[in-house]
Amino acid sequence: MRKTTTVCAIAVTAGMLALSACGADDGEGTASSGGGQAITFATYGSAFEAAQKKAMIDPFAAKTGIKVTTDSPVDLAKLKVMTEGGNPDWDVYLADQQEAVGYCGQYFEKLDFTNIKKEDFVPGTVNDCGVPVDTYSYVVAYNTEKYGAKPPTSIKDFFDTTNFPGTRAVSNYPAEGTLELALLADGVSKDKLYPLDYDRAFKVMDRVKKGLVFWETGAEQVSAMESKRADMMLVWSGRGYEAVQNGAPYKPMWADNSYHYATLTIVKGSANKEAAQKFIDFAVSPEPQTAFAKEIAYGAANLKAEPDADPSRAEWSSSAKEHLDQSWSIDNAWWAANQAEATKRWLAWTSG
Repeated sequence: MRKTTTVCAIAVTAGMLALSACGADDGEGTASSGGGQAITFATYGSAFEAAQKKAMIDPFAAKTGIKVTTDSPVDLAKLKVMTEGGNPDWDVYLADQQEAVGYCGQYFEKLDFTNIKKEDFVPGTVNDCGVPVDTYSYVVAYNTEKYGAKPPTSIKDFFDTTNFPGTRAVSNYPAEGTLELALLADGVSKDKLYPLDYDRAFKVMDRVKKGLVFWETGAEQVSAMESKRADMMLVWSGRGYEAVQNGAPYKPMWADNSYHYATLTIVKGSANKEAAQKFIDFAVSPEPQTAFAKEIAYGAANLKAEPDADPSRAEWSSSAKEHLDQSWSIDNAWWAANQAEATKRWLAWTSG
């Protein structure tokens, strides 16, 4: 669910770590305390944004009187220009997990955790500049019309075009976990993935390169599944659910799914940091987290949120125990330090 920024933009905006503090108040405002305040929230758009609006944005505005305007899609290159100019249009930015680590202090302010309980989130997912707001998986989705009689059962099958002939689709953003999945398919154990063996990973990727489809956005994933542009795809679990709800004939295969989360951050230099902090405090609290997970097939990040029992969403839910048990997560610190090189290698392979 996350990335809509192209790899070219990522290459341009790779930067160094720094820290910068900001203040916030108690986040317990009433509808009369907003006083005409407003923030702009950069998010992913489409059904994802619609779910955020219903579960988080509208209830927050009703409670605090603070107006929240959304803008989509997120764009790291645009954010870079905004922050360097010193007068950003965005206040809250929905960042990738490694972005919140890698650009803390550079593009993002430090958060105030007075009203956020770090223990309510999976250990290691909260950092100085970001707190998780949802979870999703980068998971194999296969066309049941193509593979219904013999569905894939392992990540190795995704890269096996002999026994599973057909086209493939992947994200054009390398930090989703595509290279790691290629290594897992080649027998590398999860605890030996880093540092990435680029040559080995791309040798596996070569198996599916012919006719490979790349997607950049959540909307493109849904469109590709609805039009059956690829027989087997690596997609965000929530977007897979969205496409299936629209009639796309796909099912998820959860073995070795790459578990991710998106993080809420405050944009460096925001003129509305107090209101932005209030919004983040509210959005990651249990009630809106529960409501969000019931609107769309993304998992709640707050562990105190109530799980959704709807079976159609549960099939695509990254937070279902049987799916979590088969998952792994990218190394955020490694990606924060190596994203520029990894992106350079990815661009060379995709254009070669």
